[in-house]
Amino acid sequence: MEIIKIVLVPIGAALLHDYLKRASATQVKKVNIICAVAIVWLLVIIFFLQRNITDEAWLKSINLSGFFAGAVIAGVLYHFLYNRFPKLDNIMPLISMFGIIYFTTVTTAAGRENLMKVGVLLFVASVIHNAAGYFFGYWLSRLFGIDKNSSRTIAFEVGLQNGGMASGIAGSMGKLGTVGLAAAVFSPWMNISGSILANYWRKKPVAPCPPKGEPGSDSH
Repeated sequence: MEIIKIVLVPIGAALLHDYLKRASATQVKKVNIICAVAIVWLLVIIFFLQRNITDEAWLKSINLSGFFAGAVIAGVLYHFLYNRFPKLDNIMPLISMFGIIYFTTVTTAAGRENLMKVGVLLFVASVIHNAAGYFFGYWLSRLFGIDKNSSRTIAFEVGLQNGGMASGIAGSMGKLGTVGLAAAVFSPWMNISGSILANYWRKKPVAPCPPKGEPGSDSH
């Protein structure tokens, strides 16, 4: 449930917002109808079902559907705000970065004693984990015949992890000062190493492959 709340709901809302950017008037109308149904369903859950259903399994399923309804509502609401404030997409990364810094700071403070004991080992493990992600993400992609630019993308996808999600799950478990420490150490290092690798690859752009039949095409 925590992963659904922290990951699937925001991603679902973002994908819906992205879809609405390119949607036709008819498609937007259909999404608005779905959103209206989602609002009604969410109100039914809050004011009726949660008060009258005692079966825990049913209640979890209902709450799960409520989260997905919330994702639809959030996506439509965000798109509505975006249409009125187009710069909103430029502001959101700053808010996201603030959230990462906040979680890292809180986690570090909560686990200060444990961090003093295992901080060095956690850092070494984070560096190895991060580097292994870049290395295997890139070279296994190349081994399977994927082009260099796509392999670089996969390397970042494998090497970079969602530290904010890890901290959030650790906090929901009540283990922010122990389990959450790995994310607190990994996140800052991940941003540093990712920036270094991105700048290195930017200085070494991949030459475009010549069309088939032209000289040099076989070398790619």
